Amino acid sequence: MPLSSLALREIEHADLRISPMVLLEMKLLKEIGRLDADPAEFQTILRRDFDVTVCTLPFQAVIEASYDETWTRDPFDRLIVAQAKLGGGKLITRDRRIREHFASALW
Repeated sequence: MPLSSLALREIEHADLRISPMVLLEMKLLKEIGRLDADPAEFQTILRRDFDVTVCTLPFQAVIEASYDETWTRDPFDRLIVAQAKLGGGKLITRDRRIREHFASALW
């Protein structure tokens, strides 16, 4: 499913950050064979090609913000959404469930 024009505009004009939880989730998916990309390589490509940086919000603040994300039991989804909310940003995600529960999520 291709990105929407709205998501493409965000990529072109926004200050792009990635949650460290995304990198951890990628590492775990690589370990079980569901992903080929190494998180460090992926991070390098995102930085080089799209100027994406890793979000540096304090972890404890993100954890506390995640307490409100009761719509999922997935700790990665909770933390990724909480981090985007806490940072006041939008979240580009293919995950339909996240988009249903987070108004600033788009694809």
